[in-house]
Amino acid sequence: MRFSVVIPVYNRQQPGQRAARSALAQNIEGLEIILVDDGSKPPFHLTPDLAANPNVILLRHDENRGAGAARNTGVAAARGEWIAFLDSDDYWLADTLRPRLQVAETQWKNDPDRMTVHVAGFVIDNRRTGRRDARIPRHSEQLIHFASGCWYCPGSTAVFRKSIFDRIGPFDPLLRRLEDFDWFLRFGLAGGRLDVWDGLAAVVETGQKPRLAILEDSARRLRQKFVEQAGPQRVAPELIRMLDAYLDIERASVFIAQKRPLNMVLCIARSLWRVPRLTLQVERFWRRTAVPQRLEPPAPFYSAPAAETPQKAC
Repeated sequence: MRFSVVIPVYNRQQPGQRAARSALAQNIEGLEIILVDDGSKPPFHLTPDLAANPNVILLRHDENRGAGAARNTGVAAARGEWIAFLDSDDYWLADTLRPRLQVAETQWKNDPDRMTVHVAGFVIDNRRTGRRDARIPRHSEQLIHFASGCWYCPGSTAVFRKSIFDRIGPFDPLLRRLEDFDWFLRFGLAGGRLDVWDGLAAVVETGQKPRLAILEDSARRLRQKFVEQAGPQRVAPELIRMLDAYLDIERASVFIAQKRPLNMVLCIARSLWRVPRLTLQVERFWRRTAVPQRLEPPAPFYSAPAAETPQKAC
């Protein structure tokens, strides 16, 4: 198997179907789609067109464990040499995986020892405000950039060798928020590099903000791992300031959603005090580009009789 797409799903039946179909529509050979139902109620189910495809696999968690744990389950079951993540409320634009994979495979053949995660541009689709914003992230191998947030959209554009995931290790199952941030900070500490395909690959729909308690639990876990404990994962003081500044921006976004403006202002002020700057973001890590006029998810190439097949479960 050449390529595995891992899609964690929790209580998103229609968006999860859309995500899976957008992955099936990518014109590459040796592709499998692994959906991990993370304890949805009612359980996520494959529609007849998806169930009829032998390369669409559905795994289940009996209870909700979080996106990181769901991705771990998907990667453990993946047969592909390459892995991609796609969040269930996002989708890929037509024929964008093939050119990204070709670039990644060529670079790997030229430098197989290099730890590289390949990302791409994305469109943020804010359904609440109706605003759409297209961004192309930048290349980086600077550790401080990995301590500055998930600006590279890892949940829906990351492509990498499965051997890299094995080397860095799984997502931290104790993190119910910022699990991507944790994994990529470990990736940066191990000498990893972000490479960017200079095009738009995914449409990312903004979701609900987490409860503040969940965010604070994750923030404490991150500080415990990278700040308080001695060892190879402990980061330098300048990275700690960047990490804390980013966490304050995350807190501010939760307070915005909760309509608590004073708390929001205090968090932003504290973030600016930690890392003085002229922008809300800790740094401008992307360039904006034009939003395509049409953003409909592509139709799958695969066609099969509409017959139910047994769904796999873990």
